[in-house]
Amino acid sequence: MARKTEETPTEAIVVAEQEPALPASAVKQDEKLVDKAAKQIRDILARTVSQGLEEVGNYLLETFYEGNPELYQSLKPSKHASLTLLEERCETLELPVSRTFLANAIGVAVMTKHLPKSSSFLKLPPSHKTELLGISTPEKAENLAAKVLEGKLTVQKLRELVRKERAKNKKNPQGRKPTPTVVRVLTSCAKLLRDQTTGRLVFRKADFTELTPEQLEEVKELRETILKRMEEVHKHLGG
Repeated sequence: MARKTEETPTEAIVVAEQEPALPASAVKQDEKLVDKAAKQIRDILARTVSQGLEEVGNYLLETFYEGNPELYQSLKPSKHASLTLLEERCETLELPVSRTFLANAIGVAVMTKHLPKSSSFLKLPPSHKTELLGISTPEKAENLAAKVLEGKLTVQKLRELVRKERAKNKKNPQGRKPTPTVVRVLTSCAKLLRDQTTGRLVFRKADFTELTPEQLEEVKELRETILKRMEEVHKHLGG
């Protein structure tokens, strides 16, 4: 029968104080291990973050803008009553994402709608896609995306390219003069009065029947003001 040996208190303390053996990678840099880890993390993110960003963006575009990129571009998120309400719940237990995440998600969804399925933009990770949202047109964003893939550019390098592209556009906005104030203001007014989906007047008969007598009087006054302004425009046009 094997004899049981007992540790003295001193021996137990010494054993307890011995540090565990460190893995080799903790003592010496293992580049192959780091490369493998980086690839594994990229693969995980590609399956989760990228897919999540795209799914959320497509859902928001479909739910709040009827899947219409033009409608999104004509109506700022800050002017969308329900989307604004959703953003107010960001960074809470109910909706643990930032407003920036929602904005980027819907921006990527809109950009994707304007590009073919074989585009370079779709092959980029989320970090690079969101950087390209600052580019004015899908075509220019696609050109930069191709450069990223070809040169294996980092987010920092891409950010610098985006900054230069935006600075160039400010100096020479597509070679055209700024839109005259008259055209810009009247275009905005026309867009506000037009339903982007049907092309008809944005108001319905039911909208007027819901008004209180005070609100109805206010609407009549606004109508007269608008008519007067349009008469002035008519005079300036020489009509």
